[in-house]
Amino acid sequence: MRYLFPLLIGLLAACSGSPAPPEKTFSIRLEPAVLSLRITETGSVKVIVSRSGGFAEAVTVTLGGENAGLEAAPLTINANEGTLSIRVTDAAKIGTSFPLVKATSGSISKSETLTLRVAKAVAEASKISVKDNAGSAQVRQGFGEVTLEVEGKNLERITAFKLGDLEVSLLPGGTSTRLELAAKVPHGANPGAKALVLSADGGDTTFPSALVVTAITSGPAGNDSTGAGTTDKPYRTLKKALSLTGPGDTVRLLNGTYSASSGETWPSFGATVTPNIPAAVKVEGESRDGVVLEGPGPASKTVGLAFSDDSGAKTLTVRGFTAGFLVGSGNVTLEDVLASGNGLGLGVQGGSTKASRAEFKGNESGILHTGAAILELTGGSAHDNSNNGVVIGEKALKLQAQDFEVFANTVGIFAGGQAGVTLERVRVHDNRDHGVRVGEQATLSLGASELYKNAQAGLWFAGKRLVVRGTTIRENEAFGLYVEGSPEDVDLGNFTEPGGNDLHGNGPNGTGDQILDVRSDRATLGDPESFTLSATKLNGTTPAADVYPGDGKWPYLNAPYFSILGTNNLIRVY
Repeated sequence: MRYLFPLLIGLLAACSGSPAPPEKTFSIRLEPAVLSLRITETGSVKVIVSRSGGFAEAVTVTLGGENAGLEAAPLTINANEGTLSIRVTDAAKIGTSFPLVKATSGSISKSETLTLRVAKAVAEASKISVKDNAGSAQVRQGFGEVTLEVEGKNLERITAFKLGDLEVSLLPGGTSTRLELAAKVPHGANPGAKALVLSADGGDTTFPSALVVTAITSGPAGNDSTGAGTTDKPYRTLKKALSLTGPGDTVRLLNGTYSASSGETWPSFGATVTPNIPAAVKVEGESRDGVVLEGPGPASKTVGLAFSDDSGAKTLTVRGFTAGFLVGSGNVTLEDVLASGNGLGLGVQGGSTKASRAEFKGNESGILHTGAAILELTGGSAHDNSNNGVVIGEKALKLQAQDFEVFANTVGIFAGGQAGVTLERVRVHDNRDHGVRVGEQATLSLGASELYKNAQAGLWFAGKRLVVRGTTIRENEAFGLYVEGSPEDVDLGNFTEPGGNDLHGNGPNGTGDQILDVRSDRATLGDPESFTLSATKLNGTTPAADVYPGDGKWPYLNAPYFSILGTNNLIRVY
């Protein structure tokens, strides 16, 4: 035992001594650990220092490992973090590399691997100025050549460039940070923002709205002398805008009134009219009711808009002219327009006119359609005109109307001469005379329509050929269908094709003739047979299939819903 006691005393003395102090050191962490850059770009990595053991010395950070083509100035971190900037030069390897971020302080050294993805360089525009237009990015159609000053980086690396759909070329004298482009803005250029796309080895970059092409614009706040014809610097008059147009251009009118007092002049109405709308030019208003072309009055012998070939108008109002719209030849389009308070809303003397959602209201006559011309009406209306709603005649021509409404005129639609008229889904009602009147050698095809509550006949027909399908003729004050003259064919359904028509409530108190046949007398009974009826109701009754001859008596008592006055005429019911 006397030998163990000293050993225990030594062990106890050793266990009761002070512990060893913690190591003074640090570690680092990178945010982000993966960095993507292009040639010539500079990126940054946050280096976060975690200190332990009372370590408080400065840490120096450098870049090592696979760092060929990379530039990074040494970074000293005195606190807990710092930012290391890394620039990628042309000598850098394209693809992925793994440079080391090394941190040292005295004898202590730590490192972390950075994943660096390097791509080819791109050229970028940071600012674009339009030199020829007082700094505005807007240029009107037909301006011609315009110079764009481009500021950015890597501009010397451009391999190709594009400015929307415009022709563009590079002017000499450019540098890596500045260049000039010459762009051509021709007549007919598509309005809208043009993005500048710069191509380089690394791909494309886009600067949106580098140039904005506008329609040739006029408005009440504009000026014919100092304006640029753009939305932000408009002209004042329609006349000025039209004087600068070329084929394919659009004249844009901002809301306001355009009249002689604001500097407008109008074409003279006469035997010949010089158009004020050039060929292939459209006039478009900001809104139909907000843009008003104001004439000096219906008796003034003036025209609001007289059209050349391939021209047209959209979303505007013409009022106070002898003729609001006048078409002499060519192809013309009208869309969502209003003609009101004119002697004639629309005059068509030739060519081909397509009018959609057009309204002809409160004129002396709504539409006068003469000459070898085609008129197509889709949607819209002709109403409250003091004379007739639509008149066509004189020479061989065509009228096609769909989803069109004609009301509160004298005669709703009158067709004379050799006109060929097709009406589909039209409503003709509440006119002061006949709803539709067809005379001379004209033809009419009437489908899926309504003729009602007119003061005379729903349809007065004295033309050459009539076809009626799926149509209602009702509550007209005199007659439903009145047929006179010597038509070659009146077809309200035949043996092979049912008519599907409904005539009811016509005549005084709704009890008169739904059909009154007063065709000229014939020498021989039914020769030729030219009036047929099938699947057609007359005051709710479908007449029995038979041949019904006329005997000059009126009413025709054996067929109480139609009368045949002319001797030897007949109606065949299938």
